[in-house]
Amino acid sequence: MTRRKRAAAPAPAVVAMRLLGAWNRIAQGHVALALGCSCGVGISSVRAADFEQDILEFLCTRHGAAWRSASIGGLLARIARDNDAAAGPLLADLESSIQSFEQQHSGR
Repeated sequence: MTRRKRAAAPAPAVVAMRLLGAWNRIAQGHVALALGCSCGVGISSVRAADFEQDILEFLCTRHGAAWRSASIGGLLARIARDNDAAAGPLLADLESSIQSFEQQHSGR
């Protein structure tokens, strides 16, 4: 009987750097918001970066004040520098948020 080795999860530093690139890409873009009736006639757009403080507050509330940061870029740079394994759950939540913005921006 042979055992298959499970691929190791990427280091927090690697995940943080990948997310930093994704965040920098989407933070420059806009997110379309349908306003008004369900037909979506009133469409507006805001910069994805306008949601940065809301995302940071969510992460801090969910994962603790130790993760407080002035910016997503700063938070990810700190995680990449420290390669802190405890950052895994926070990175997973942030990745979900970033993927959501990427899907909205790409129209998927």
